[in-house]
Amino acid sequence: MINNNHNLNVTDAAISEDRSEKQETRDIVFPHQLEDVAQIAVDIGGSLAKVVYFSRTPDAPGGRMNFVKFETQHIDQCVDFIHKVLYDAYHGQIPVEKRVIKGKALATGGGAHKYFDLFREKLGVEMEREDEMECLITGLNFLVRQISSEVFTYDERRPESMQFESTPGELFPYLLVNIGSGVSILKVTSDSTYERISGTSLGGGTLWGLLSLLTDAKDYDEMLELSKAGDNKNVDMLVGDIYGGGYSKIGLKSSAIASSFGKVFKTPAEERKSKFKQEDISRSLLYLVSNNIGQIAYLNAQAHGVQRGFFIRGHPITMNTLSYAINFWSKGKIMALFLRHEGYLGAMGAFFRHAPQSSRIQSFTENFTRIDKISATSLGAVGTLDEFRTHLTVFPLLQNPGSYNPDTTDLSKSPQLQQYWIDLLDRNLASLTSIVLQYGVDPSSPIDGSSSVDSAQRAESFETMYRDHLHRLRREPTAYGVLSVRSLLDLREQCLRELGFNDLFSVVKKAENEAALAGFEPLVNKLDQLEEEPKIDALLANVLAGNMYDWGSTAVQELLRKNELDFESAKEKVGRPAPFDHSAAFKTQILDPSQLPYRKALIFVDNSGADIVLGILPFARFLLSKNTHVILAANTFPSVNDITADELRALLPKITDPVVAQALAQGRLKVVDTGMSGPCLDLRRVGEEVVAACHGVDLVVVEGMGRAIHTNFGAEFKVDSLKIAVFKNPQVAMQLGAQMYDGMILFAQADS
Repeated sequence: MINNNHNLNVTDAAISEDRSEKQETRDIVFPHQLEDVAQIAVDIGGSLAKVVYFSRTPDAPGGRMNFVKFETQHIDQCVDFIHKVLYDAYHGQIPVEKRVIKGKALATGGGAHKYFDLFREKLGVEMEREDEMECLITGLNFLVRQISSEVFTYDERRPESMQFESTPGELFPYLLVNIGSGVSILKVTSDSTYERISGTSLGGGTLWGLLSLLTDAKDYDEMLELSKAGDNKNVDMLVGDIYGGGYSKIGLKSSAIASSFGKVFKTPAEERKSKFKQEDISRSLLYLVSNNIGQIAYLNAQAHGVQRGFFIRGHPITMNTLSYAINFWSKGKIMALFLRHEGYLGAMGAFFRHAPQSSRIQSFTENFTRIDKISATSLGAVGTLDEFRTHLTVFPLLQNPGSYNPDTTDLSKSPQLQQYWIDLLDRNLASLTSIVLQYGVDPSSPIDGSSSVDSAQRAESFETMYRDHLHRLRREPTAYGVLSVRSLLDLREQCLRELGFNDLFSVVKKAENEAALAGFEPLVNKLDQLEEEPKIDALLANVLAGNMYDWGSTAVQELLRKNELDFESAKEKVGRPAPFDHSAAFKTQILDPSQLPYRKALIFVDNSGADIVLGILPFARFLLSKNTHVILAANTFPSVNDITADELRALLPKITDPVVAQALAQGRLKVVDTGMSGPCLDLRRVGEEVVAACHGVDLVVVEGMGRAIHTNFGAEFKVDSLKIAVFKNPQVAMQLGAQMYDGMILFAQADS
């Protein structure tokens, strides 16, 4: 069996050629996978039945939250699917009565009552029916807190209509506007307290009922298509129709609707049926209902002193109208908020309301390798949610966590940059696939003994999978949330792991670590001969040279594959432009006799081999010699040739240097997991070990292009910080005013 972070047996895995028209991505076939379902929750609505189930592999930690939907009119398909995951895919590890809490399926929505007997008879389990509103709130609270790019605003007047909101520091209070057949408005003040404060009978049922009478549309999709093609100005009376222009004195533009369907009653009865198109009627009715909901929601927000409102209804035209109404009435102070997982809130809530506290999942990361959309009109896609083995939380030494944005390059604002990075990664796929075939299997590892034929098949599947995602993101840049260099690189890592390439550079890292270890003692002996100031210069130069050994950089990849890069030639390649060289300020701080030495340094490390052994460890050794405690923070999971925390823990005892060995034995040199699994660093979600290690830290060092340039270039900290890396991409170098292979040493002192 081939291990990966998601506990899949990927032997003979391949991309399925069978692709349904309704599927967003092609399935991955895992013919040897054994997986049991631990719990299932169902939200059965009038049009869709949404299923959320948590699956885990026997005798392995972690698991995965999966999302599936079915049309309610075909509820038998939903029941058959649940039967399959409960029984047909059952492998004897988890008894049925434990796979669904208390032997019952969890359900919410009106259909939970309607189809109670059907589920009981066909599945042999009881349905435990849950309160719909409580499930919506529980699901919303969980997703907003856990999933990045979950919340977004929508305004078609903006160049990029869909814009994502950062996770709020304080979620409560908020309004939940649930738009179904009617509308309910809830004020939510905590995880367990809420009240229905208002509502209206003019909701989705009103809209579709009237459209059924006034148009020939036979179903939901036809009605939506009609409204998209319509123009409400042909039906509604506008302010301009009454005043010949806007009424600026009271803030009304000429295009504002003065009277919905106002032009109809002024038209002679015999002309009405022929004059007004069904498309225009549909658009007018949609605006009528949406504007009414938006105004009622705003008035309730004002009355109850609430500044945040989530709307549960994901059609773009509806979202745009609701956003316009809220923005208009609040004079831009409040924005309507929407959620990518909005169709699954009820099922998620039902799931978590019955998850035992002792077994509740600490943190999730969204995995976009297999994605779906709740409906054809949904703007965003949803992936599976993978359980993380540690709690992820905000890095406590950030100066301003609320305004922190990890990403240096905002691809959402530049179509040109979007295409540049997507094209670059697409072009590099063939080269990466050849690396997969060359290094993707470690023959000495007892857990990774797949054949070359199997590896070739999986490598081809990886290339197909990632390219499919890149092509989608070309068309829909916001489909998976905020598009950034970080998200594109993380997606590539997810695709590699999904196909079993969990540690692609395992062989390379071992070889490079061994080679670098041979040079460690001569290097530090040479450094020890230097005076303090030139020693610091040499240490920083070594860190920059070591950071050149980056298999994640397209430009450096060829140099490494051709063995055209050694430690000395790497030093020669690195430039030191003055705007990016704060080494003098750092030396002044270190050498100032009036300053106490740093008590504790936390270093976010990057690559294996020369980077960690000849760059970072001599630098850490220097700090240790100044009685500074050093914490080395490394990835929890493999990514490119980045060293992991486990690999670093195994590496340190091999260094016999007395300064390093003694510090390791005394606990003054430690390694912690960052909780990361990619080449970048998002300080909004770091592991518990890092957070615990922050106590007493007065120097933060962030090393590497992914961690200090692609992300965290503008990050500010509560303590002194040193960012050190080499520019290895021409676009980001030009963007920030540097050139290829320029070194960056940015030192910033804390305000106090």
